[in-house]
Amino acid sequence: MSIRPIAFLSTVLFVLPIQNVNGQESLRWKFRPQENVKYNVVQNMKTSMKIGDNEVNQTMNQSMDMSWQVLSVAAGGDTVMNQVVDRIRMKSEGGPAGLLEFDTASKTLPDNPLIASMGDTFQKIVNKPFTVTMRPDGQIDNVTVPAELLDTIRQSAAGNAAALNEDTLKQMMKQSAVTLPNSPVVQNDSWTSQQSIQLPFGTMSINSTMTYAGRDEMGNALINVVPQISVTPKEGAPVKMTLTNSEGRGQVTFNIVQGRVTKSRLDLTMAMKIETANGQTFNQSIQQATAMTLVQ
Repeated sequence: MSIRPIAFLSTVLFVLPIQNVNGQESLRWKFRPQENVKYNVVQNMKTSMKIGDNEVNQTMNQSMDMSWQVLSVAAGGDTVMNQVVDRIRMKSEGGPAGLLEFDTASKTLPDNPLIASMGDTFQKIVNKPFTVTMRPDGQIDNVTVPAELLDTIRQSAAGNAAALNEDTLKQMMKQSAVTLPNSPVVQNDSWTSQQSIQLPFGTMSINSTMTYAGRDEMGNALINVVPQISVTPKEGAPVKMTLTNSEGRGQVTFNIVQGRVTKSRLDLTMAMKIETANGQTFNQSIQQATAMTLVQ
């Protein structure tokens, strides 16, 4: 064999992800100090509600740009970073409110008071650095919410801002990364991921089974996601919501060499029974698709 083929083979072996001889894969988040990782998260949701003889349909599309600004990386891989929401765009059509649309990058103040209130809430989050520590398995600890942001929220009289507090903001940041297994896996191995979302009417828990499905043609790891959803009503809430049915499925594409998610998608369908304080009961169905894409 000539020198050139040997050099070429060495280059290929260096560039390609190395898989253990027993087929095990080590899936770990990896970062470098001072790098800036950017993601775009898009959520599309359709809701349908039957009130008496009337059916009310509504669509909501939201796009969020995020930056993960790496500050330091420890020898074991624990990474301290600032997570920043750079921009939020939202458009809602249908329902009692009709057309609602705003963009945090817009310099024009909305005339609609409801849009102005929603926009004001999101403007409080945009461009504010949340300092977090992310472990190589994606678990996030030590979330620090900017003091300026907490002061602004406490002083705000906007109705939507009441749903924001230090705990909910920390919770939002803790769920920003895909959870990976703590030990190497082979194809069809599974692990679990838990999320908890505080809502005005209660707590929504999402317990997902994550399964390593092997590699795609580019050498990326494919992780299939099957969520199980439950809702715990909030005591004293004016509206009681009961989850009657749910199903979902998703997939994550993880670049093993770079150590990060390149794209993910999760599709959810939920049916809920809603009971109001005055005794009214009606049903609501929700179809939701969430996609996360690595931009930089």
